[in-house]
Amino acid sequence: MSNSELHYPGLVNCKVSMTNSSVKSRPPEDLPRSVRDAAKIRIPPLYAYAVEKSVLQKKEERDLDIAATSTGSRDEIERSIMVKMKSVTKADEDVCVAVLQSNGYNLKNSIEAFFQSK
Repeated sequence: MSNSELHYPGLVNCKVSMTNSSVKSRPPEDLPRSVRDAAKIRIPPLYAYAVEKSVLQKKEERDLDIAATSTGSRDEIERSIMVKMKSVTKADEDVCVAVLQSNGYNLKNSIEAFFQSK
């Protein structure tokens, strides 16, 4: 590799200055109070973004639902609604289907009706 191939744009305007080696710098004898106080501050734990992740996951589920309803048949749509209800209520498929049918496959109303009947 030749020198002409090396290019460091961050160093174009860099200046190197040499100092006399007889000049010795000493560390400060005592840190300023503001620095000492800042060092005592408890650093909060890393933020896990749990809320944001759940919102994005729910958005992805909604997007999948929209895609399924726009391209699926009525049976596929009813099946996906039943699967959602089953995951929320932990009830048998037969129970979910019966409650959904009585509520016109309205998921929210069906879930509320299911829990009110218990």
